Amino acid sequence: MKIYSFKCPACGYESRHTVGTPDMDQILTDVNNEFAQYRLFVCRKELKLVHADVLDAHFDNKCPSDKNELEPIDDLEHVKCPRCDKELKVEDIKPLAATDGSAE
Repeated sequence: MKIYSFKCPACGYESRHTVGTPDMDQILTDVNNEFAQYRLFVCRKELKLVHADVLDAHFDNKCPSDKNELEPIDDLEHVKCPRCDKELKVEDIKPLAATDGSAE
């Protein structure tokens, strides 16, 4: 799983989202109910980015807060701002434990 920061230099929109699977060694099986796959979506009504576990039994491709249809975002490197439609600055955030080996 990766954490991404999205910032719009034009209008100031900012958000952070987790995308991917929690554990790279994780495999989907019939008995593995804990498997998750987070994807990024845009809610056009609330003008914001939303991440959701697409394998969750309750996921219905609707925004959790307003129940409007979500639009999937497939290319994380080229995401448009949900407010002003300009290109967002995307940054892959590294967890502190992974970047600083002296923390142990």
